[in-house]
Amino acid sequence: MAMKTDEISFKDPIVDLFYPTAEKRAQLKKRRVLLESYPQDYVANLELERVAELICPHYQYRILRMFGEMCCDEEVIAYRCDILEDFLEHPALAETVRKVIEVIVQNDRRSIYGLNEPDSFTKLDSAIEAFDAFVKAIDIMHDFYEKHGGKFKSAGVKKLFDCFEQHHADKSFATLKKELEQLKQALKDRIRSVTVGINLDERLVPVSAGIVDYSNQPYTLKPSLFDKIIYHGAKFPEKNVVKSLKTKYADNEYGEEKLVNTADEELFKELSSLTDDYIRRINKVMAQYQKIGFEEMFGLDYQLEYYLGAVKLIELCRSAGMGMCRPKILPAGERRAYMKGLYDLVYFSESRLWNLRHKDEQKSVVPNDIELGEETGFYLLTGANNGGKTTFIRGLGICYALAQLGMYVPAESCELSPADFIFTHFPKEEQTGINTSRFTTEIKEFKTISDAITDRSLLLMNESIQSTTPQECVEIAEELVRIFCIIGVRGVFATHLTDLAEKCDELNADKRLRSKTASIVVCADEKTGERLYKIKRGLPQKTSCAYSVFKQFGIDIDAVAERAAKHEKD
Repeated sequence: MAMKTDEISFKDPIVDLFYPTAEKRAQLKKRRVLLESYPQDYVANLELERVAELICPHYQYRILRMFGEMCCDEEVIAYRCDILEDFLEHPALAETVRKVIEVIVQNDRRSIYGLNEPDSFTKLDSAIEAFDAFVKAIDIMHDFYEKHGGKFKSAGVKKLFDCFEQHHADKSFATLKKELEQLKQALKDRIRSVTVGINLDERLVPVSAGIVDYSNQPYTLKPSLFDKIIYHGAKFPEKNVVKSLKTKYADNEYGEEKLVNTADEELFKELSSLTDDYIRRINKVMAQYQKIGFEEMFGLDYQLEYYLGAVKLIELCRSAGMGMCRPKILPAGERRAYMKGLYDLVYFSESRLWNLRHKDEQKSVVPNDIELGEETGFYLLTGANNGGKTTFIRGLGICYALAQLGMYVPAESCELSPADFIFTHFPKEEQTGINTSRFTTEIKEFKTISDAITDRSLLLMNESIQSTTPQECVEIAEELVRIFCIIGVRGVFATHLTDLAEKCDELNADKRLRSKTASIVVCADEKTGERLYKIKRGLPQKTSCAYSVFKQFGIDIDAVAERAAKHEKD
């Protein structure tokens, strides 16, 4: 589930790790808005929410918006892949940058940008800690870059370190360090203890107090008899004079934190001759910090979260023996793709969880190959029920989506021409109302798709056109395939219409087709019905092995007959 931070509106980051230029960012934002008018069911059908969560759970919906760009820009895709490659090849880079960004972001949120003028020693101390951590973070990045900077290849990582190096060399940073050290020294040297005078009433109950003196040395005198009387006979450790305010007043009606904070603030006011100087100093430090201008670091936080999440996912897949590779992006006009060892990332995640919980019944992920190009651009996929047809076409769609995101893809190797959009048509629940039969709804949906689809689009159809007579289903499905192949669409149609798959030669005889068709099947053992989950070229098998599914999950006729006979006797 996405965290609340996913809804925060960030400024553009100080260094953009998603877009090489502001112009590219603006272009892809405009493209995403334009594509929102297209059918959005690809998100649910390809389970891209789940994919985004696997990569970056805290910023899931930001990654979903990036999927919505359907980026076809080779420069942007390469920019992101290069950065990811640097993080993959240099684990210390991810660890160092994550730590530094986290320190800067958390300190900003907690103690710096929310700071006005400190009115207590607690706030003053928190601010100093935050500034000190910030300075150390910049120094860490500087030292790391001096040791390892020559190893990085990506323009994005180089820009990130250039930014930190500029700030490290800036006079404002040098002034910040100087002012901070002076402030820390002033606090250390001037106040280590205060002497408080307490006025008591006739019952020895404190009624008022004031500061008598302060010192740069800790107060170490042993408590007197008077001290012990005042503090209810408490046994004091050798090195302490007064009992902890938290312990003494833990049952105070205002609560211990409020009491301590109030006492802290009052002490701060009483020492105004000194604290006014601290306020002036902290304001000078703050002024130098604001000149450095790291407020935009918030936007970098979620980008870094994406890359670190991507690295973890890639390493997880590889550790399980599955391929994760950098896609080779081909010119969009070539309309080609070849994936070797392709698998469905969602099914991989599900099977991994299943295997952890079911040691005696393990599921395996079976990779497959596919090629889309001049010889064959559109496949008709048939085969056994529960044989992996849906998993295959979902895996293909996820591969395209990840490649165009600039992410590694679930395959041993992959090269593809980016798609200008991924159109999907999967089964839906039947709607109710006038003219809303399942068949009518499907035809309307295909009209919408045909109006927007181009020869550079990807189309994934899953069990479409199933809700009229078998003969009409084949005829209408054939007409749809012909239309999309005339346009030149790439894609796969997973179907039980075996007669349709046998019409590939007839379809390919139509000279208007810009995408040729071919039949592929998911394999199953014809004798046992065992699903093999491998896809190969060829015509459909004579059986979809549905009876094996019926035997596994269906009605036991012998049990029914026995129950009926028993009922008759009763």
